[in-house]
Amino acid sequence: MLGPSSWNARRRCVLTLLLGMAVGCRATGADLPVDPEDDAEAFTVVALPDTQYYSALHPEIMDAQVQWILANLDGRRIALVVHEGDIVDADEARQWERASRSLHALDGRVPYVLSAGNHDYSRTATAITRKTLIDEYFPPRGFTGNGWFRGTFEPDRIENSFAIVDTSAGPWLVMALEFGPRDAVLAWADRIAKQFPSTPAMVVTHGYLDSDDRRYEHPLSAKQPWHPYRYLGDGAPGGTNDGEEIWQKLVGPNRNVAFVLCGHDLGDGVGRLTSVRADGSKVHQLLANYQTEPQGGLGYLRLMRFLPAQHRVVVQTYSPVLDRFKTDPANDFQLDYDVPSTNLAASSAKRAPHGV
Repeated sequence: MLGPSSWNARRRCVLTLLLGMAVGCRATGADLPVDPEDDAEAFTVVALPDTQYYSALHPEIMDAQVQWILANLDGRRIALVVHEGDIVDADEARQWERASRSLHALDGRVPYVLSAGNHDYSRTATAITRKTLIDEYFPPRGFTGNGWFRGTFEPDRIENSFAIVDTSAGPWLVMALEFGPRDAVLAWADRIAKQFPSTPAMVVTHGYLDSDDRRYEHPLSAKQPWHPYRYLGDGAPGGTNDGEEIWQKLVGPNRNVAFVLCGHDLGDGVGRLTSVRADGSKVHQLLANYQTEPQGGLGYLRLMRFLPAQHRVVVQTYSPVLDRFKTDPANDFQLDYDVPSTNLAASSAKRAPHGV
C-alpha cells in the first residue's frame, strides 16, 4: 500500500499528464462537507467500474481510488465498496498481485464485495472458462472474519458471494455474481434473497445491461456485441444467463432487490434502466464502465449517496486522480428507490445495527 506522501506524488504526476484530457467535466473539491440536505441516516456506496487497465498498466490509479476511499470513510460515511468486475485485464499473477495490493488496503476498514468479469477468467481469444486466479488472491477464508461477510456459492471460490452490510439506516443485502452466472448460481441467489425478504438488496454482476439501456437478451445478442453468450456460448457447463435471464430468475421475483450494478459494456460506458414489477416496486439497473477513456478510465468511480429518509439516492461520477466530477445527465443524477416496508419501519424505530 502506498503511504500518503507517495500516493500524493503519484496523484500529482498523473493529474499533470491527464488534466487536459478530461472533457465534459468540472473540477470540484473532493473533501467538501456533505450536502446540507443529507438526512441523519445518509450513507455512501462506492462502485468501482472495470479496473482492468489499471491492473495491467496503471496500478497507481487504482491505488489512488482506494486511498481516496479510505481518506473519506468518515466524511462521506462510506458503508460499502463494490467492484463491478474485470478487476484485471488478463488472468495472470502479475496483474492479480497489483490488484490485490490495492484492494486489500480496504481489509478491516470497510466492507467490500467483488464481482468477477470476463477478463478475470482464463480465456482463449474471446472465449472464457470458469478458471481464475482470483481465489488465490481473494480467498473466501480471508473474508470470513468479517461480520458482514455471510458466505459463498462454492466453499473456496469468491466469485459468488453475499454480505449483509450495516448502514446508518439499517442492513442491506449485497449479492455479487459471476459473469454470465450459471443456473445453479441464480437459484442459490434467489434462495438468499428470499431468506432476507425484509432487507433491501442490491445485485452486483459484471455483464447485465447494454449501453443502449436494455438488459442483455439472447435474441438481441447480434445487436449487443458484448453479450455474455459471446464469451461463454450456449453450451457452457452449468449454463449461462444474460441480463434478461437474471431479471426473470432473480431480480424480478424478489421485491427487496432495489438495485443492480454492472460494468463490462464498451458502448459509451453508461446505461440506466428502471423497471417496475407487477406489485409496483421499482428496481434501478445501472451500468458504469470508463475503460475506453485515457489511461483505462482516468480513475472515475461511482458515488451513490443514499438518503434513506427521502428514499432517494444521489449518483455522482468522480475521479480522485483528476479531482473532477462528470456532470452530464448520464453520470450525475438522482433516483427514488423502494425499500421493503418492514425495513422502513425498523429504520424509523432507530433499531440497533443488525448483528451478523
